[in-house]
Amino acid sequence: MSSLPKPKTLWRHWDIVEKKIKEEMIWLNGAIDTFLQEEKSAPVGCRECFLRRVAILIVSGRVKASQIIKAPSLKSFWINKEKNGNKKEKKIYHGSDWHRETMERIENHFLCLGYEVLREPDLNHGRADLGVYKKGEQDLLIEVGTTSFFKLWRNLETMRHCIYLIVPNDDKLIEFTCS
Repeated sequence: MSSLPKPKTLWRHWDIVEKKIKEEMIWLNGAIDTFLQEEKSAPVGCRECFLRRVAILIVSGRVKASQIIKAPSLKSFWINKEKNGNKKEKKIYHGSDWHRETMERIENHFLCLGYEVLREPDLNHGRADLGVYKKGEQDLLIEVGTTSFFKLWRNLETMRHCIYLIVPNDDKLIEFTCS
């Protein structure tokens, strides 16, 4: 992600901005798995429209995006130990086996670190799989597996001071920081 000119001069460099938006769209399209190729949950718009809207949020600096790849020496992103006193939560029943098991590992990871974890918290549009909270720290909202670009755009557009984490697989995380 190369740096852009200051926002006040961006209008003079529309060609640079358009190139950067295209680059972000290509990256987003390859980095995030979606439910369907069409955005059926959106009232109006298309996949490309929402991809572009998310890319504009990133290029404008309203949202910071990064991809985190698991180092080959790291077995998992998530610690795998039970903290004394951690109650085993009720079983998760939605999604595939991988989805449920990943949610449980992430939930356990944050509980071991002393965070409060809420399953399926409400977002401005839809629900996340997990919400992770600790006083004095940014809220962390986690989607495991697939999402939709409409849902992603709508939530990034309206949420403030939080981190929206997408876990597409065991080897990669996509982190969006909303300022």
